[in-house]
Amino acid sequence: MGNDPQTFPKTTDPAAWEPDDLERSEAWRHEFTGGELAELLASARDGRDGEPRRAPDLPLLASQMARTARELKAGLGLRVLRGLPAGRLNHREVAHAFAALNQRLGQPVEQPGGVKLAHVRAEPGDNGKLGFRATGALPFHADPEDVIGFLCLRPALKGGIRRFASAATVYNILVTEHPDLLQVLTRPYHVALTHPHPDHGHRWTRLPFLSIRDGVFHACAYPVHIRQAQRLAGVPELTAAQTRALDVFNTVADQVAVSLELEPGDVEYFNNHVILHTRTRFAGGGAGRHLLRVWLSVAGFRPLHPEHPIRLGRRINRAGAG
Repeated sequence: MGNDPQTFPKTTDPAAWEPDDLERSEAWRHEFTGGELAELLASARDGRDGEPRRAPDLPLLASQMARTARELKAGLGLRVLRGLPAGRLNHREVAHAFAALNQRLGQPVEQPGGVKLAHVRAEPGDNGKLGFRATGALPFHADPEDVIGFLCLRPALKGGIRRFASAATVYNILVTEHPDLLQVLTRPYHVALTHPHPDHGHRWTRLPFLSIRDGVFHACAYPVHIRQAQRLAGVPELTAAQTRALDVFNTVADQVAVSLELEPGDVEYFNNHVILHTRTRFAGGGAGRHLLRVWLSVAGFRPLHPEHPIRLGRRINRAGAG
């Protein structure tokens, strides 16, 4: 892209949807049928230690999971599956059912805290060290893996409303209304990493917040990681323009977002490269909000910037394996 802000092209990515588009579409949501639930309940009881002993056969669910995979990769970028009777299962069985679905989409990878299945809930004494265990509101963001999946065990007693938006739609609005800020967002920001960079050893990399690579839209919408990087050595302070660009991005995302009330047993998946999510502040403690979360790596998903955490992680893993 050139320096003239008027040269930014709009994206025609199928994930560039607006709320009215979701209202008219059934592609992103599905209610489990009786037969599909029977398969899930069977898989829920066929496992140990949070993972099924093997990838279960799910002949009735196979088409729905294939459709979910297509929507995530090349469609609206999200899918919500509803109706798992979580209240009739113990937590181990719910985790097995969730894993059976996840295995049809990708490979679970490690999350902060060193787990592959995270419990998203307020934890006494955590003090917000891990964002998914805090109770405060979050900015619109994505997580640094291909797909994020959630299964609701319990909604919040108060607050905790989940909202999501299309980063591609936000980009298209910025093309028209704020090309000067798009100029900033398509240049690299410093982003904190979980592991040292394989080239320079620092726990940060540099990524454009928004970009189009090989004709494919891509958002590295990691405002939390950008803020974390501000505390690291060698990272310059955010400029006023960078801060304003992030603030306006969040404001526009809020204007085109959809709210979704999760019920126990609801499962939702987002393509982290095109879909933003957030949640409002909620009341913690007691039998409050509790979700299961998984990060999935999906082969051949979307072209990634060479400095993206996924590609850097693969380099680190290959070096470690050698």
